Formats: sequence, structure tokens, C-alpha cells
Amino acid sequence: MRTSSSSTRSASSSRTGPPVRSTTTPTRRERSVGRSSPGQRDHRDASSPCTSASASRTSSSAGRSSRRPSGSASARSWIAEEGIVRLVRRALKVVLAFLLVTVIVSGALLAWVTARALPQGDGSFKLAGLHAPVTVTRDVNGIAQIVAEDPHDLLMAQGYVHAQERFWQMEVWRHIGAGRLSELFGKSTLDKDRFIRTLGWRQAGQRDLDAASPATRAGLEAYAAGVNRWIDGHRGSLGLPFVLEGLMFGRGGGIGGYDPEPWTPLDSATWSKVQAWNLGDNLDREIFRLRADATLGDPALTDQLFPAYPSDGPIEVPTAAGDGAEPASTTASTTPVATPIAPQRAIGRNAAIDRNAAAGWGRLGALAGSLLDVAGLNGSAGASVEDGIGSNNWVVAPSKSATGHALLANDPHLGLDMPSVWFMNGLHCRTVGPACPFDVVGVSFPGVPSVILGHNARIAWGATNVGPDVEDLFEEKVDPADASHYLFRGSSQAFTVRHETIHVANGPDVELDVRSTGHGPVISDVDDDLKATGAVYSLRWTATAESDRLLDSFFAIDTARNWDDFRAALAVYGAPSQNFVYADVDGHIGLQVPGRMPIRADKRDLGDRPVPGWDGLHEWVGYVPYDRLPRLFDPPAGRIVTANAAPVDTSFAAFLGREWDPGYRARRITEMLDAAGTGGVTPDAMRAIQADTRVLRAPLVVAHLADAAPRTADGTEVLRRIRGWDSTCGVESEGCAAYMAFEYRLLRGLFDDELGNDLARDYVGSPPSWQALIAILGDPASPWWDDRTTTNRTETMADIVGAALDSAGAGLRAELGDPGGWTWGRLHTITFQEATLGAGGIGPIDWYLNSGPFPVAGAAGAVDNTYYEFKSAYYDPEDPTYRPGGLLAAFDVTNGPSYRLVVDMGDLDGAGIVITTGQSGNPFDRHYSDLIDDWLACRQVGLPFSPAAVEKSAVSTLTLTP
Repeated sequence: MRTSSSSTRSASSSRTGPPVRSTTTPTRRERSVGRSSPGQRDHRDASSPCTSASASRTSSSAGRSSRRPSGSASARSWIAEEGIVRLVRRALKVVLAFLLVTVIVSGALLAWVTARALPQGDGSFKLAGLHAPVTVTRDVNGIAQIVAEDPHDLLMAQGYVHAQERFWQMEVWRHIGAGRLSELFGKSTLDKDRFIRTLGWRQAGQRDLDAASPATRAGLEAYAAGVNRWIDGHRGSLGLPFVLEGLMFGRGGGIGGYDPEPWTPLDSATWSKVQAWNLGDNLDREIFRLRADATLGDPALTDQLFPAYPSDGPIEVPTAAGDGAEPASTTASTTPVATPIAPQRAIGRNAAIDRNAAAGWGRLGALAGSLLDVAGLNGSAGASVEDGIGSNNWVVAPSKSATGHALLANDPHLGLDMPSVWFMNGLHCRTVGPACPFDVVGVSFPGVPSVILGHNARIAWGATNVGPDVEDLFEEKVDPADASHYLFRGSSQAFTVRHETIHVANGPDVELDVRSTGHGPVISDVDDDLKATGAVYSLRWTATAESDRLLDSFFAIDTARNWDDFRAALAVYGAPSQNFVYADVDGHIGLQVPGRMPIRADKRDLGDRPVPGWDGLHEWVGYVPYDRLPRLFDPPAGRIVTANAAPVDTSFAAFLGREWDPGYRARRITEMLDAAGTGGVTPDAMRAIQADTRVLRAPLVVAHLADAAPRTADGTEVLRRIRGWDSTCGVESEGCAAYMAFEYRLLRGLFDDELGNDLARDYVGSPPSWQALIAILGDPASPWWDDRTTTNRTETMADIVGAALDSAGAGLRAELGDPGGWTWGRLHTITFQEATLGAGGIGPIDWYLNSGPFPVAGAAGAVDNTYYEFKSAYYDPEDPTYRPGGLLAAFDVTNGPSYRLVVDMGDLDGAGIVITTGQSGNPFDRHYSDLIDDWLACRQVGLPFSPAAVEKSAVSTLTLTP
């Protein structure tokens, strides 16, 4: 059933929830609750403090004048003093008046400049370079629909519209891709720039651009031209972020903001490297294992922190289960493919690192994880194991659908900041045909032409992260006879050296020499202390090792008309590897996993620890052929579900990786789809699944609490609530608050003592830690139960479980008060933060740019995967805002559904969608935060597609003319 925009918006005021605490300066949306609306009565009266204070001052003045001295000398002295007082008062009034006028004028100028940056929605605008007029309509939710005569005009207009709404976001993103953040934010981001320059994202983007088809390059040029037309027309009025940036970091520009460089196709092409980094974590986990091996002293103990995938866990494409898998996914190929991998690899081939080196790796791991926090992308910033980045998607065949047509749902889980990472828009050729094949709607990345996820007139598609192992660390040996060379297969090879100059706002330039081996850049050089140990580790990564035709792929997906077109489009897709689900108007459903998956020469290499780089025995010898990668087409089950679970089972012919999400979300989605019964699955049921808050791991933990014995009344109350809980996490749930507080304290009780602060903060709360907890609960004799910080006693499972219950109760009381207020929505909140200027801790700026905190349903591991990082509650010497052990810090939401989409292929105009905040990146625009209430409530707004629906929904129309 089609979602009505009007009914959706009218329901926004119905969101309820308990009052929540503010951990920082209240944001603009939080404070607005207490503001008076126009025409609202002022309740101040004669008894108000303001009136009382005024009367007091009058009385005091009268008393003073009645005591004037009567003598002439004294009188003259008093008169002189009174004259001086009057002069001072007048001077103060003049100064205050001047300051007031200055503030008013500055505010007016700032408002004028910012208003000029608001997008023009109606009328016409001359966009030089167009071949013919282009129309841009927007609906009540700001969804932009672009209609043009040819691809050049369509993509040029998209560039213009993206810049209208999100240019500050685009500006930050391109500086990230180029490793030029220090030009914007000064020396605080210098380490990030050094790492990004070392990785070589910009160079890799250039290789992709060189490899792109002529049509794709032409599209990138047209897009860049559209962005630059907007820049040229708004120099001096680019908006508030540019003004603040210029004033705070010395870029100049005054009230008009600093002057940005022209946009280039390379700025767009580099974005794929940023996203590939965002969606990968192999390097983080290799670094974590290095550090854990040094801390625990035994790699076997480290491996216990990463339990094997559950034997009954869901498999997306079972190798031999039938289920619609095409023969090509398992049959022989003329291209060599890796043989099945043994479940354990040999241990001890790498020399153990000492604790000093481990500390250096810790800093490097934290830096690797935090590269994108300033982009608002990486909600797991700084973590080595924690990974809240996941996603859900599924498709339902007509045989299982209540509408008789294929259905598709998708909700990618990314960092949640302001503005949204996504921009909703449609690209429509006025006459669809070979010369102009675009007729597509969905979400795009500001800064990149095309629609990334969505549907056209024939097919719909969605994506989740596969998480394959595509990053390997190689330990290199420097030639002892020549430090400018390294050893490989018995010969001396010269390091390749690339010189970089990093410009720093308000500071001197920084020079950087990037060394590379045949495996890739030497990332150990990024940390000075680690470099001083003599360590030389290079990184091989599929996203930078070869050129990629990702943009060719997305343009081809946008215009695909059937399954064969769709698969052909993905055949040139490199990284980041995704589970692409498919549905079409003919009733077909499918799944294709694309991307480069390395084949390792040594079949024992699982990519979990660095390997020797000097002997040539651990090289990548190719990639798994596309036709051998997992895929499904019209499986007998009538549905396909992916949610970051294992894509294949252990009998699959090639090694893709071994560290997957535990599978709870995939299992729950499948359960709910299969429970639909003979009536079939409806689009509304798909939306309800996206909003499901059940935490399937919880019963596996609660089953071990039968003999739990807390010692305090609050610990006993926590246990009582857990035992009566239904495993769901709505904002009013008392059981969820109790369980999550207990799980947090139990994880810390198990792992903090062995791992220490730095390692534990990067591990506790991660999906592997959930699985390790469940395994250890099944073994009361496990040595992990003993608290290594105590002497002369050995703690038991009962001791640690009981202490965790008591600690959870104490924490809930300390931060939420009496048990009547222990609800999930008071613990589990989200603040949508502008990731750059809104993260500076400057009260008025934070107040205006950010929104929240809001109570939010869902939980880490639920289908509604609103993820938080326990590391926020650990000690961090680099973070002055930490609150050690605080529950409120532990459950601040950082990641979650970045957008939600449901499509019925029989009713494309009835598709529903929502992004996190709003379409605009301008805080003065009403679309800056107008979708927050819908996102919080898991509601969706309409996504018009057909010409009639687009025209009917339009509230503004802008004509761009040549």
C-alpha cells in the first residue's frame, strides 16, 4: 500500500518517549521544544522574578538618594562622584549599544549570506553548458526529480542539485579522499592525512578514472561542470559552514566564507576508495591480533576471542543445497581457484612483537579506524574490532508475496550524522531510449553521479556488505646492506618513494615520503614510534592494488532491464564487495556477490595475521573469477536474505573470509518472512521487519542465569527484569535496559583484566565478543572467569555473573535514578551530529548544527540495528569527553539504518523510503532535519517515480536553461 506523504508527516508529532539527559550542549531541535510559538502567551506576571528584581532596584535607588550629604564640600564631592558615575554609565551604554548593533548587523549579514546559499526551488536559472532545458521538481520531503533530454544534461543537473543541497559535505569528502583535511581543520587532522596519503586513495582514484569507459568519463565531466556552475554562482555566499571554516581555521573569506577549488571528475572517482575503506575491517583485526598476541602471550588465546561461525548459522548461498544456486557458482573453471581452507592455520611463523611495538600498532589501528569519523561515515571510528557497519536486504518472490509481485527491502547500516550520507533523487530521460536510457530513482552519494541504490522501471536492487578478507599485511625485511631496499625472494628491491606535501591551516607545510614495496604502501611508517622499532609492514588491498570500474558498474545498473544486464553491470565491479539483491517486474529475484576476492598462494593463509613478505610464499596469485562468486536466481525458497552473515559454507571452493556477523539478523528476518503464512508477505510487513527490535543472542545468555545470585537489591531487580523480558528493545522496555546494562558489565568483567584498557575498548561489545561470551558461559571452568587483577583467590563464573548484575544495578541507579526510570530509551539515545564543525564542542555552533539526543528503539544485533560502541565508556587519553564505565556513554548510538527502502515491483509509485535526517545540508533549510521523526519511528515517505506521480507530488519546479 502506497505511503501517503501527508499522512506520514502529520503523524510525526505522535512520537513519545521519556525525557532524556543531555550529555553536551542541547542541540537546536532539543531546545526548540521549550520555545514559544508565534502568538503563544507569555506567562510572566507581576510576581515573576523579573518584576520583583525591577521593584528592588527602584527601592534601592530611592533609599540612596535620601541619604545625600548636606555639607557643601561633601555635596560637591558627591556631585563630582555622581557625575563620574553618570559618565561611566553613558560610556557603558554606548559600548553596549555598539556591541549590540555589531551583533545585530553581523547576524543579519550572516543570515543574508546563509539565505543566499539556500537552494532555489522555483523559477528558472541559466545553467551554461546544457544542451536543452532541464526540470528539477521537489516534493514535500525535498526529494529531487531531474528530467532532461540527454545523459549529459541529466548528470550536469545532478551535479548542480547535489551542490545546492550538500556542497559543504562534498567539500569535506573530497578533502578526505585526497588526504587534505589539514587544509580545512589544521594540525588536528594531520595524522589522518598522512595515513590517507600513504594509502594512496587519490592515486588509485586516478587509475579508476583512466580505466573508465568514455561514456562514464563524459558523465563525470558533465557532473563536475554542474557542481562548478553552482560554485561560480555562489562565491561569497556558500553558507554557514564555509563562513565558520574560514573564520576558525584561517582560510579567509570573512562573512562570505572561503573560496573552494573547482570540482573535478577525480574528486568523484576517489569516493569509491573512501567507501571501500569504510566498509572493510580486515586490517583492523590483523592489527588487533598482533597486539593481543603480545598482551596475552599466546596466539591460541587470541583466537578464542574470535569464535568460529556458528555451525547452525544462516548461509546466504549454500554450496550444495540446491536452493536455486546456479551451476556456475560451484562447477569447475579453467581459471585456478583456491582449494578449501583448513579451519586452523599454522601458528608461529611470525616473530612475536614486543609490548612497545604493540602500543605503536594500537595507535596505528586507532588511526586506521578513525580516518572517516570526520566524514560522518565511520561510526566505529578508532576501533580495531568493533564494527557496527552492517546492513539488511531481502527479496521475496511473487509466490510468497501478498501482492503477487516481487518485493525488495534494503537498509544499509552506516554512521549516523548530519546531514545524511545519502541524497534521495530521481534521474529521468524525457524520452527513454538507447540515446538516453536513464529512468531511475533512489539514493545517491553527494559528489558522485548516478543513483547508487533504488529502482528503475524494470528492476530494483539493494546492497549489504559482504566483508570478505581483501586486506593483507606483509612483514618486509630491509636489506641490511642498503636501507633504501628490501628483500624479496633472495634479491634486493628498491623501495618506491612518492613525495607528498601536506598543507596545514594556520601552520607550516609538512613533507611526507611514502615508501612502497611490491605488496603496497608501508603503513608502519605512519606511526613515528612504530617506525622507530624498525618494523616495516606493507598493505595489499584490492581497492588500491588494481584499477576499478565501479562507476561504469553503477551507470550500467541504473539502466539495466533484466537479470543478465544486472550481472553484466556487476562483472566490472571491484570494491567494496557487496551482496546485491535483485527483483524485477517479471517476478524474478536474485543475488549476486561481485568484487575482487584474492587467491592466496599459501592455502593456510586466512588473512588474520601478517605474513612474511620476503619469501614470496604468501603472494596473491589472482582473484576468484566472477562466474565462481556466489549467486542465486529464483531459489525454490521464494526469498533471499542477506545481513552480513556468511555468504557461503565451508565447502565453497574459494576462501572469501571467515569472520562474518553471527547471523542473528539474517535468522530473524528469515523467521519473520516464513511466518507470513498463506496470505504472503505485504510491503507493510517488510517495513515491520525493518523495525523489529528482537535481540536473538539474548536468550542464549539468559539461559545461563538460572543460578545467578546478585548480592544487592538493585542487582536482584536487574535479574528479575531480565528473566521476565521478551528480548525486544522498544524505548519503554525495562527488560532491555536491564539486560544490556548487565551484558555490558559482564563483558567488561570477563575481558578487561586480560586485555587491559586499550585492547578491551577495541573489543568489548563487538560481535566477536558476543560469541566469545556465549562460548565462555558454556564453560564454567574457563580461565577467562578468573579476575587477574586480584590476588590469593580465583573468581568463578558465579562471582563474575553476580558482580555484573550488581554493577549493572548500581550503574542504572547512578545514571537513571530509581528503578521506575530504568527504560531503554533513557539509556539508548542518538544525537545526529554535524561531523565537522558540529563536533568542535563550541556550544552555540553545536546547538545549531546538531539534533538530539533522542530516545531510539532497536539494539546492536537486532534487525533494527541501532549500534553503539562500548569503547566510548573506556578511558581514552586522546578523548577529554570520556566517562569511564558510564552506561550513558556506552549506549550512545553511532551506527544504524542510514536509509530504509521497500519496493513492490507491481506498484513502483508506492515505494517507501526514509533517510536519517533530511535532504539539505544547510541548517537554515527546513529539510535539514525534517525526516528525523520519521526515521525514529521507522516510518517511510513516498518515493514518486512515474511522470504522473512526480508531477502530482511536486511542490516546486525549477527550470534550468542553456
